[in-house]
Amino acid sequence: MSLKALFRVPFKAQLRAFFVGSRGALWLLPWAILVWMTLRADPFGLTEEGAKALLLAWSIGDQVASGVLTLGAPDTRAILFLPLGFIWPGQVIAAKILTLFVMGAAALALYRWCCQRDEAEAALLATGLLLIAPLTVEGINSLSAGPFLLAVCALASWLDRKLTNERVSVLGGWFFAQIMACVVAVSLHPAGLAYPVVLFSTWWKKTPEMRNREYFLIAIPVTVVFVLAMRLGWSGMHWGQNPAASVAAIFNGRVAPTRLDWFVALALGLLTLAVIVHEYLRLWTTMTGATLLLSVCLGVVAADRTWALLMFALLLYGGLPWLLRALARLAGRGMLIERGGLWLLFLLACTAFMQVNKIEYYAGQLRRLSVQDQLISDFVEVVSNLRVTDTSGGHPMAPILVASSWPARTSIACKCDGLPLPPAAKDPDSQLAMMRGVSYLILGDVALNGALASNFAQAGSRIEVLSRQPGGIVLRFKATGTAL
Repeated sequence: MSLKALFRVPFKAQLRAFFVGSRGALWLLPWAILVWMTLRADPFGLTEEGAKALLLAWSIGDQVASGVLTLGAPDTRAILFLPLGFIWPGQVIAAKILTLFVMGAAALALYRWCCQRDEAEAALLATGLLLIAPLTVEGINSLSAGPFLLAVCALASWLDRKLTNERVSVLGGWFFAQIMACVVAVSLHPAGLAYPVVLFSTWWKKTPEMRNREYFLIAIPVTVVFVLAMRLGWSGMHWGQNPAASVAAIFNGRVAPTRLDWFVALALGLLTLAVIVHEYLRLWTTMTGATLLLSVCLGVVAADRTWALLMFALLLYGGLPWLLRALARLAGRGMLIERGGLWLLFLLACTAFMQVNKIEYYAGQLRRLSVQDQLISDFVEVVSNLRVTDTSGGHPMAPILVASSWPARTSIACKCDGLPLPPAAKDPDSQLAMMRGVSYLILGDVALNGALASNFAQAGSRIEVLSRQPGGIVLRFKATGTAL
């Protein structure tokens, strides 16, 4: 519609068209506001990769030299966070709000995809449960890769439809949008390999005369190899994790899992496996369904909470339509018989979700931290006291350089430069020589860093223990550190 024709349309008609076209997004507005009010404003509880991407965006936007580049290449969230680095540098809450909007967009895209399959009731129930799940809220609060990867899966069918409707014969914007989606997905998680695999398989099956076919068959593998080579795989990824621990977070968030949670995690895992086996052919007919299905299968090798969010989405959007088709056989026997059990299950799940979200909110208000964040918090307190002392003395504070098991998270919390842990040396003297210029060290999970911890334990009076927590220890170097 041209601009002149647009002004000819009455204002009421334009307003009505806007509300009709945006009614899904408007219904998400109350959810977004409520989650916004529960977000933690402090710099704790972040994932390491999310903190790394945010730190790089801040460094570029604020034109501040930072040691973030020593931590390895971040994922493509750094590009999405880049505008925040120019507008709100140093504001963690801004990145959380952006993640909140991405999660809302992913849920809206999944809802519309499910409705297009004539499963509107299942789409409504699935989207509602997905948005209020403790794992979803925790993923937004921690800057997890889950919402971003789920958004790529959700938009897969929409991107494919847009490219199909494009009438130009040359490479257009939708071609590059799909390639960029491959870059985003692969950089985030091993489960992200599902999107380029499904996209490549789709174009491989097309006839050779199909326009742009050869460009896709070349660009997709080149893009995947380039991203993996640039990032050297997936830095910081813990392989072979227990899937049950991640699945339990769907219901308990950050709360320590109980025996009931382990039982629920096992039940959800078996239900998801049943959905994969029974709904395979139905899901594989669309790009979104195929990407979601394959991402769960590929991501199980690193079954963290990002993978658990994908698994939960597959269970909801694949399992609820299956359940509703089974309940359709009870049609004519009354609404209570046909839908009573489903609504009772839905009510129990919502109650459990909201109860855990309430516990998480009050935990944030009372500043209850995980064992890792408690260790970082102890170091932040030491640095804060040191800055107060130096400021009162009237002389500039010496730069602080800290080596940490979580360098990006530590850098954001203490507003100082963080480096990754050094490799273990052959003896304590060589280890301390390696730490020249480093003032502090945060060593988490001493059992996994046994050789490093042993060297520091033998250093004697040259090292001072500032904090000892279940999550690790905080050390200060006396001989090799800067003047304090």
